[in-house]
Amino acid sequence: MLVAGIGMSGGAVVARLLRDNPDLRIEVLDRGAPPDPADPTPFTERRLSRSPGLAVPPEEDWLEFHDGARTSRVRKWWSARSAGGGAWLWYGQLSRFRPSDLDLPDRLAGVPNHQARAWPLSYQDLVPHYEAVEELLRPYGCDYGMDPATYRAVECASVVPRPHASHFERVVIDRLRADGLSPYVGQTALGGRAWDVRPVSPTTLDTVDATPPLRARNTWLGLLWDRLPAAGVTVTTQAQVVRVLVERGRTRGVEVVVRNADGELQVQRIRCRAVVLACGPLETVRVLLTSDLSDRARRVGSSFTLTQERVAYLRTGIPRSTDPGDVVAGSFANVVLKDFYEPPPGPGAPAKCGKFALYDGYAAELPFRHVRNLGLTGGALRAFLTAERHAYAVKVSFKGESIPWDGKRVELGAGRNAMGVPVSRLVYRPHPYDGEIQRYAASVIGRLARALDARQAVLHDVPAGTELISAHHHGGAVFGPATDPTAVLSPDCECLDARGTFVADASVMPTSGATNSSLTTMANAWRVAGLVGDRLAGTAGGRRPAPTLTAHTGSETTHD
Repeated sequence: MLVAGIGMSGGAVVARLLRDNPDLRIEVLDRGAPPDPADPTPFTERRLSRSPGLAVPPEEDWLEFHDGARTSRVRKWWSARSAGGGAWLWYGQLSRFRPSDLDLPDRLAGVPNHQARAWPLSYQDLVPHYEAVEELLRPYGCDYGMDPATYRAVECASVVPRPHASHFERVVIDRLRADGLSPYVGQTALGGRAWDVRPVSPTTLDTVDATPPLRARNTWLGLLWDRLPAAGVTVTTQAQVVRVLVERGRTRGVEVVVRNADGELQVQRIRCRAVVLACGPLETVRVLLTSDLSDRARRVGSSFTLTQERVAYLRTGIPRSTDPGDVVAGSFANVVLKDFYEPPPGPGAPAKCGKFALYDGYAAELPFRHVRNLGLTGGALRAFLTAERHAYAVKVSFKGESIPWDGKRVELGAGRNAMGVPVSRLVYRPHPYDGEIQRYAASVIGRLARALDARQAVLHDVPAGTELISAHHHGGAVFGPATDPTAVLSPDCECLDARGTFVADASVMPTSGATNSSLTTMANAWRVAGLVGDRLAGTAGGRRPAPTLTAHTGSETTHD
């Protein structure tokens, strides 16, 4: 079988298939370059965001963005150089969805023109898959202010204890609790941004050798990648899937563009009966739009959403700790608030809001990101940066629900990238209710500023246009029962018009959820991999040798 993409969701698929079906022959395609363990430079965040080494050069890795008035070319800044993509530097905030995330229409009864659909599974259906992925990721955490059992029930049961909460975490949690809120120390799979500036162990707080590449981190993706050769998994990098090959509603393989060692492009076909698309929503939707699907092709690309985001900086008068342990622990510090996730009914309160995470921006954020996000210049910027060296400046990061409707969708654009593949055209106009959520989030940030006695608050306007583009994108190929005219996939995430093609990334999500979606994406990918593995285990074809790439000569060659 074939898996397209070995990032966050594709990695979860491969990991489960290797665990449950060790005899299954798997071929992986990824458009990134192969990771080079001898080269540390690709894995700094700044280098990763610039994306050198892609099969598609960074200057050609773009999409067409239409905001209702004009279409512009926008670089996909979330692209990554190496196979595995941004998962190498994923901060790893492990936040589960809540049951209401999966049944948003019930909460939007009075909201016109939305196209939110209930998920075809329940929260309890996802629980065992959440648990499996959490055990795989083993996040770092600290139960300051809670008894250990309660802390492990907050989001994630598999927690690797950090030595202690930082002074930042302690003081923020104490002040917010005094204001009647329920904050807790956030759990992170990779420990924080500290690895980008100075490698530090989250469990000992000791500085580790900075000479090896950052890929040497003991991350789940690094461990998985190192297992692939011995497991017999074939990986083809710098390869971009063009379309799924479909005959009479059945998957027969994929068409791929590969850049060979000489830099030449080759169109190749792989014949196989099972394909898992895990390329991320923009790429997966493009693949499906290019494929020979029937009626449901009209629905491909709809219900596309980007998690609502809002960033603020609160400069407090709380003196920084100079204790070395606090300084190091501060690199991993984040405080999570979900009190406002489902606001109580009242004037100005939306039916759904989101999650707030608070960071020590000076310690946990890369300088270039910090300066860019502040949006200050000249003397105002200099004064802010000087003040936060001595007192905490709290970065507030809001993640909220995005309402699906006709104004948000993905189409095929008019252009082609350097691989000759059609680029995606993202049509994105906020739903009017998105503004209600943003206004409520701003009022929450005001409350946080008062609780922390902020002396200066930097809160930018509600994002619009290209500022809406985030790393959390969902939908475009949503799953649902066959009777649902909006569904592209079955509840098992199998394409209704191309049996044998499964989707394991966030394309399947009918709604974005009001928090970070990475953990839910991985949990569902783990679930889909189990279904695919069971299907292939019952067929002789599932254990035949993996298909091989063959140059396309105008006819399809069968390899299975």
